[in-house]
Amino acid sequence: MFNLIKMNLYRMIHATSTKVLFIVALAISILGFGLEKFILDDPFNLFSAMEGVTIMGSVSLSSSVSMLLASGMLIVISIFIVIFANAESKCGFNKNIIGITKNRWKHSLARWIAAMIGVLVISSVAYLVQLGLQALFLNAFVMDSAVLLLKYLGLTYLCIAAYSAVFFFFTTLFKSSAGGIVTAMIIVTGVLGLIETLLDFGFMKIFTNATHVPSEFLLSSVVPNFAANMGDTNVLKLVVILGCYIVAALGASMFIEQRRDVA
Repeated sequence: MFNLIKMNLYRMIHATSTKVLFIVALAISILGFGLEKFILDDPFNLFSAMEGVTIMGSVSLSSSVSMLLASGMLIVISIFIVIFANAESKCGFNKNIIGITKNRWKHSLARWIAAMIGVLVISSVAYLVQLGLQALFLNAFVMDSAVLLLKYLGLTYLCIAAYSAVFFFFTTLFKSSAGGIVTAMIIVTGVLGLIETLLDFGFMKIFTNATHVPSEFLLSSVVPNFAANMGDTNVLKLVVILGCYIVAALGASMFIEQRRDVA
């Protein structure tokens, strides 16, 4: 397994797509900082009458993570996961090597672990770049406590891992980068919102006394609602839900890889 992970990391490092997406991630972090700087400084008094300027009165370590993800970093991560997940099938590696392997699911697991290492590096560098710019050039920048920051970063990475596992599953299922990217964009851009609303409406019609609705357990609803200062009970609920998504999506991906005929 360790050798498989090393092999996938080697392919990732030398792939052109990885370098392109890394540059895009850095550009997003710099542009995100530029937008924050523009809004906070407000040189043309465009936001002086808006309530939002009080909300953005300070930029903290934890809030900068949210800004980074909201600025499009999750889209970059989804494209990275999809391209990397389908690279072996596209280049013929599956037919030449995996086809003669008995435990093919190990290749799928190693590929996902390597992808998550890549996501960790890309997102960390982008975050540190944005953080450095904020600390240097934003007077409104404030420091969070170390415990709060570590808690927030850990939950954020777990959220990214859950999304990545889902993207990885759909790419494996469709055996196509196009199918994986389309599915990822539907999930990331919030297109599922209408479907979630209809699902909740139908669920409440059937179970009139229900205390929970299905959307409360969907990634697109759970992830945007978490905060660094949430209580331990809510943190535990979030971790359990994200863990279930990771185990289910990754397990399904490995099952498909094991059972599918290599072509």
